[in-house]
Amino acid sequence: MSFGSPLDEGQLDEARARELICEIGRRLWQRQYVEGNAGNISYRLAGGRILATPTMISKGFMAPEDMVVLDAEGNQLAGHRGKTSEILVHLKILAARPDLRSVVHCHPPHATAF
Repeated sequence: MSFGSPLDEGQLDEARARELICEIGRRLWQRQYVEGNAGNISYRLAGGRILATPTMISKGFMAPEDMVVLDAEGNQLAGHRGKTSEILVHLKILAARPDLRSVVHCHPPHATAF
């Protein structure tokens, strides 16, 4: 898979992307779109690296340093926490859609119960 993209222009820098992922996670948690440690957020960085939420963390209480960085095959390049198994879905979506920069998926309790 290759994630190089014409979207590299105007790309958020990694520090800002980390902050925004945390903010989006807090909003998901506050609106009860996620429960426990469910759901994930990923962002395509310049150069094809992927910044993503790690496994086993509440989206409402993340810090920028909690994020992981992966390559296009899902190999973890950076981060002190582990990558989530669900990142493979994000990578497939990003590979299929080079025009996208981010993937967000949730597990809203009401939808899950339905």
